[in-house]
Amino acid sequence: MSRTPHPQGSGRDARTSRLEHQGPLRGARWIVRSDPERLVRIAADFLTGVGFEFRDDDFDGGLRARGSEWTATALEIGDEKGSKRSWWRGLLTDELPFPLPHALQPVLPPTLVVAAARPVVAGVAELVVFPHTSTRGDATHARAAAPRVTAALEQITAAAGAEGAMLSHESLSGMANDGSPASQAVVREVLQWR
Repeated sequence: MSRTPHPQGSGRDARTSRLEHQGPLRGARWIVRSDPERLVRIAADFLTGVGFEFRDDDFDGGLRARGSEWTATALEIGDEKGSKRSWWRGLLTDELPFPLPHALQPVLPPTLVVAAARPVVAGVAELVVFPHTSTRGDATHARAAAPRVTAALEQITAAAGAEGAMLSHESLSGMANDGSPASQAVVREVLQWR
């Protein structure tokens, strides 16, 4: 799937306008007529379309080595150092009533998104996509990637609905530490995400 680059950058160079409504940082769960590998690939395509980039680690391989039934990938956006700004620059630029040029927009704080799927029954799979903020970036704007995550989730829902494959969908404001690759415990242990 070929996509145009996000207008506010991607990966470590992703920027945000402080005027953009951030909203809550949510994930979602779908039950879909498909296979886990395809669902993870589709979710990753939509996440890269909004500026997330694949991590270099072999998250899926690490899960398989632990005997997990899940297929997963981890994507990241933002930069720890670039998101921290001096107080005077924030004071001067955060309250302006117009968007700043790209070079002056703040870099997004680091945000990790896990897309994971597992088989439910033959021909049906569960897909979970959930974001995790980091304590390493600008804490004031830790949820600045929310509009991008929301856009990707809406696109995944629309795609599943258009195919007539979606059996159920729910929005997630949190993830239980139940062994899912998208849970905070697994993200911290396997990916060392802080």
